[in-house]
Amino acid sequence: MCNKITIGLEFYFKGNKYSPSLVIDLDEHVLTKRDFDSFYVILASSVNIDTYSYEYEMMLAQEISFSAATGLATIFLDNGNFDFPAFRQTLQDERLAAGISKIASDHLSVNDLSSRPELKTALTKAYQLGQKS
Repeated sequence: MCNKITIGLEFYFKGNKYSPSLVIDLDEHVLTKRDFDSFYVILASSVNIDTYSYEYEMMLAQEISFSAATGLATIFLDNGNFDFPAFRQTLQDERLAAGISKIASDHLSVNDLSSRPELKTALTKAYQLGQKS
């Protein structure tokens, strides 16, 4: 599933209007461990604004608006606002569930983890333990 969203904002600097807008691949954004604040950097870069400039400071004063979500992202879009932390957590949870389901199927011949909640819990705990070390 492809999770995309359009981000944009509008601001003025020295009498010039700026309206950067981009479509973001949220799967890639989360995979590269970027956070919400990096949306500002991406927008600034799209219109050649240096992140150490007054233009950038003016841009930071504006809220990013979100639109045209696809995939799972549509659930987290509400009137131009996007709940990025909740989206990121849900996406990570879904990826984990898919990964442990594949392990259960390939190595334990269990095709439906919902019928084996104790196994799902054990595999999830093993994954979490691996993440800590």
